[in-house]
Amino acid sequence: MEAEFKDSAAYRWLNKKVYDKRPLDNMEHLDNWRSFTSSGVQVVDARKVITTADSSSSVATIELSKQFVHEGNQSLLMTTPTRLNGPAPLNGRGWGRSGIRRMFNGEDWTKYNRISIWIYPDLPGFYTTALDAQLYNDGKEKLPAIFGQEGQTSWVLKNHQWNHVVWEISNVARDKVTSFEISYGLSGSYPGEADKIRFYFDQLDLEKVDPDKVEGWDVWKGHIAYPHTGYQTGAQKSAIISDIDAKTFKLIDQDNHQVVLSKPVANVCSSIGKFQVMDFSEIRKPGNYVLEAGDVVTKPFRIGDDVYERTVWKALNFFYAERCGMVIPGIHGNEHNDWVCTHGNRKIVTNGGWHDAGDLSQSFEGTEEITAALFSMAEKLHERNNNPELYNRVLEEAKWGLDWILKNNFGDGYRNTGSLNSRRTNNIIGDDDDPVTTAQNSPMANFEAAGVEAQAYRVLKSSDPDLAAYALKTAESDWQFAIAGTPSVKPSKDIWRGTFDSNNVEDELPSQAILASVNLWKATRDQQYEKLATSLAPVIINAQQQQRPDWDTPLTGFFYTTTTKERILHYCHRGREQAPAMALTALCDAFPNHPDWIKWYASVTLYAEYLKTIAKYSAPYDMMPASIYTDTEYRHVPESRQPSFRQQVLQGIPLGKGHYLRIFPVWMDYRGNFGTILPQAQALASAGQLRGDLAAEGLATRQLEWIIGRNPFAESTMYGEGYDFVPLYSPSSGDMVGGLPVGIQTRGEADAPYWPVQAMWTYKEIWGHPVTNWIWLLSAIEGSAIVQGCADAPVILEEARTHQRIMVNPDKTSGRFKTTLPEGEYKVTSGGRTQTQTFLPGSSYELECRPSEMLNYSLTKQTDANGGVTIRLMAQGNGTHHFNFRADNLMLDNISKDINLQSGKPVQLVWHGHITAFNKPWVVVAIPDNKLSERKELRGSIWEKN
Repeated sequence: MEAEFKDSAAYRWLNKKVYDKRPLDNMEHLDNWRSFTSSGVQVVDARKVITTADSSSSVATIELSKQFVHEGNQSLLMTTPTRLNGPAPLNGRGWGRSGIRRMFNGEDWTKYNRISIWIYPDLPGFYTTALDAQLYNDGKEKLPAIFGQEGQTSWVLKNHQWNHVVWEISNVARDKVTSFEISYGLSGSYPGEADKIRFYFDQLDLEKVDPDKVEGWDVWKGHIAYPHTGYQTGAQKSAIISDIDAKTFKLIDQDNHQVVLSKPVANVCSSIGKFQVMDFSEIRKPGNYVLEAGDVVTKPFRIGDDVYERTVWKALNFFYAERCGMVIPGIHGNEHNDWVCTHGNRKIVTNGGWHDAGDLSQSFEGTEEITAALFSMAEKLHERNNNPELYNRVLEEAKWGLDWILKNNFGDGYRNTGSLNSRRTNNIIGDDDDPVTTAQNSPMANFEAAGVEAQAYRVLKSSDPDLAAYALKTAESDWQFAIAGTPSVKPSKDIWRGTFDSNNVEDELPSQAILASVNLWKATRDQQYEKLATSLAPVIINAQQQQRPDWDTPLTGFFYTTTTKERILHYCHRGREQAPAMALTALCDAFPNHPDWIKWYASVTLYAEYLKTIAKYSAPYDMMPASIYTDTEYRHVPESRQPSFRQQVLQGIPLGKGHYLRIFPVWMDYRGNFGTILPQAQALASAGQLRGDLAAEGLATRQLEWIIGRNPFAESTMYGEGYDFVPLYSPSSGDMVGGLPVGIQTRGEADAPYWPVQAMWTYKEIWGHPVTNWIWLLSAIEGSAIVQGCADAPVILEEARTHQRIMVNPDKTSGRFKTTLPEGEYKVTSGGRTQTQTFLPGSSYELECRPSEMLNYSLTKQTDANGGVTIRLMAQGNGTHHFNFRADNLMLDNISKDINLQSGKPVQLVWHGHITAFNKPWVVVAIPDNKLSERKELRGSIWEKN
């Protein structure tokens, strides 16, 4: 896919009004220029006598050229090899960098806020290329900075043409500039690509423009923050603005230019500031709209049941573009045929799968998660059977990932678990550019493989039975290898994990083992899988904070890294926080009659309510806060990082007793929060489906909206989607429609959003995991609800808020009906009988609407100061019905009761109970007539109001 350039931030930047301009260099002489080549250990200045072992052909050179000139008589030409002599570094990266530096004598550039330059790349055979830029400053704030990314940017360039590149530097220290550098990463060449390349540079200028917003919670002045993709028909719909005089807003239908809604702007105040919110949730008519408040108008957006489908296609485009080991037009040819994994005397050529980031690395975990997400989407599309084209495309991409997982397996528990790589190699096995890895026997990887292979069997058994059978056989084998290796895995006691990520710690391995075992049980019904899955659930539950802590602002429901509860589970730029909740939800769905079912359900409930509670701290964006931190965690990180870590924690929201809630993660080099909020959204969506919780699904959707425009910068961050999408850090593969960056970061130790114009790792780097989580989440919440069932008369479904109605006539012969509905709370009426139902987006429902069978009931609770709980059940319908209660932390006088109903006469049943542990919430689930799908939930605690 090609992005619509006029909708991009780059297009807007190039068309900004320039208020002032200062030429820095017209490239007519080389007096202040230097070239360099850095191997990581030494720097060679090509304008000096070379005394190193490198020959002059192995370093960058500069000269003036008349061949390609943008303005004036000459341009500056840099010529460089694509790699240095000698073997590639063992770290998997390239050979170093070549570049040019323009030297300055401590100049003050603060009067200007943009750098402009023209660049002509001449790289024969290359599809894509990129250059990095770096500003050096010796003033109050030094550049390069301690964490590297400040004062740097990366430019993806079009080959064989002049590129006008601008870089806004309003956030960059520039009071005493000593040099400006542009460099190329020496990553080698693919077959057909040149081994010596050229870049022409012309017209380096300083400019003054109106700068983009780069920091803070307030919405960029003159902009409205809204999801550019649009809103699902039944979803809550709102947009945010800051400091506007308008008292009302308008929603305008773009097709007929009619005002469909005029409404007051609401003032909202939260812990992050004051905002104006425009809520138009009552509008449920599909169409194209704009919002107008005062003189600020949005660009068009859609309301409809399928608004997110186009982002699925774009995500698929991204995965296709990231494929390794095949020709991808416009990105690379057939490559990495010399990428090898060894296991003793055996070898596997490991290309295939997907590159997982802005470099060319492969990650087993990343490939497994992409494949699992795609199979989840395929399974949903197959069940709904209304979009065969998308289903086939999703399945095609999923099978590409499955092929890599199956192929990178030595059959004895050892497999290729990934490789860090930035090199473009020559496809010749055995020479000095080959990335070589050693196979690992990892229980976590084997459980991950077993889970996705069993999932693949379930999806493929009808369309591709041979591949499905092979996947299942391999899954059973991988599961056994994981079991054999699990006793050697010890809980991690080391808090420091390099990037503040939790990985393979005690709660993650059980979660993955449960998910794999449930998938295998679904495929085989073998009781060994049920036995393991259910036996591991207590490990997760015992790692959860279920008791109320003695903080000023007590919170329950979050998880620790281990059952010893020494460290709260939190992540940096890449999270797996969905794992515990999704594992317990999978258990609830697979084993509904297990005696521990209510314990699993209660744990999921507590976690979901925790997420819903902390999201209020970032209202009205409702972006998921990262985690709770303690003020002593800094002691466990390297000494050089301790001051920053401690200050970041202290910038959080105080909860008491040394605990702080950070809205953004505590981090260092690896920054960006899409990889933390999207896993939390997955957990919310999973919990919402289990509990029938519309609010949880809505909060999950808010995380998507944050990414595509409902953020303080009013920008979409998915490349090629919406408006003002920004260039991303993707030096190896170039711009790819559907790519997502690691995410919005913070500046220094602050806990507020920071989104500088510069494109640099990791926050603006394209990685596979945000797009994976995007697909995974949409597989749960995208689309309308499918509602079907039995009825003797027309069925009227009335949405509670707007009172919009649709009527469905059942088939005269079978009495069956089927329809699709936007998400929402509904009153369902047929044959004079009524029931209330909650329909979630992307879910399916079976209703009984025959008057002789229809049952409607509701629950209320009352708690006294002594821990006594009274539950009242009000029911309407016909005949005798049986109600059973499952309770956690609540002892009831009777878990089940029968009720005899007569037409039109409501009857009440009352249960009395007592809270078992006063410092813990309680949860009960009512189940009518042994139909778990018709369950309803109550929850509470002794400290909460009724």
